[in-house]
Amino acid sequence: MSRHDNSDELRRELRSLGATANHDTQAARRVYSRLFDSATPTSSGRGALFGRRDILRIGGFTVATAAVVSACGEHERGQIGRVGAVPTTAKLPDPVVTNVTLLRTASSLEHSVINVYSQVIGNSDLLDPKYDDLAKRFMDDHVGHAALFEQLTTQAGGTPWTCGNPKIDDTIMNPVLSRITKGADATAISKAIAPSDDPHRDVLNFAHGLETLAGATYQALVGLFSDPELRADAMTVGAREARHAALLALTINPDRPGGLVNFADAVNAEPASPPTTTIAPSTTLQNIANAGGAAPNPTSAPVQFTEIPTVTAIPSQFGGLGAIQLVVGAGDENGTRLKLNLETPSLNSFVYEYMTATC
Repeated sequence: MSRHDNSDELRRELRSLGATANHDTQAARRVYSRLFDSATPTSSGRGALFGRRDILRIGGFTVATAAVVSACGEHERGQIGRVGAVPTTAKLPDPVVTNVTLLRTASSLEHSVINVYSQVIGNSDLLDPKYDDLAKRFMDDHVGHAALFEQLTTQAGGTPWTCGNPKIDDTIMNPVLSRITKGADATAISKAIAPSDDPHRDVLNFAHGLETLAGATYQALVGLFSDPELRADAMTVGAREARHAALLALTINPDRPGGLVNFADAVNAEPASPPTTTIAPSTTLQNIANAGGAAPNPTSAPVQFTEIPTVTAIPSQFGGLGAIQLVVGAGDENGTRLKLNLETPSLNSFVYEYMTATC
């Protein structure tokens, strides 16, 4: 087709569009007048949009506009129209920290610790049988503590919490036990990690970390409770948890004085001779070869394994509130073990009054 023919075709289309423009404008004005007239019922408004005669007079642009504003026809005048169904969002209650919240958090921590002990007691692969009686005694104490905090919750007008702490279980309890017993699966960027190379060591260190965490938690709660009697209860339970931790420290690290006190912090201690560190040297493939083990691959760099922190019965001059470092499990391809900081419950791990137990 020639350029002249193309121009003629364009002019014909423009004349056709112009010829219908007036009809489209008049039809649209009539539709909008009926739709937004306060005296026109909603049903009549919809009829104005889709009447058999009027719909034929509305051009393409007007039909598209009417489709958008038709949403307004579904609502009474004064309401904002919307296209599509939008679900409402439920607002969570405000996380108010009350005495009941703190008591429920305390019992939740006790149940989390109880759950750990129940999984290792009687399992010789995880806990050396000679420590079963010790662990049973500790677990019985935690059962009594949980019952105490549940009773105090009821007396304070709240609903007792009888499950483990959801946040602590998800971020500490379950990952640590899984790393000890199962290791870790391979991912797209890392190789699989074997189960713990020394489960007995890791379980004792884990128990010590939990008892230390419990003692620090109740020390922190003393300043949060508004009721002096609840502060006394927290101090009593916290002292018992600290005794658990001290006994476990002496069990894990029996060398004295190294197992008794941390000389780096005990500034008043005056030992007769410089203390001998109880931290074993880092294990490397070269060390293994020097000790008579299998010779390492000369083309491979030695793997430096993460050291296990040393524990003491008296870790500092005062009860600590800082994070407790826990290192467990077998090392990965780089020698890195699972390292966690156990921290006392705070805003994201409190068991608020609006929460419901699911155990």
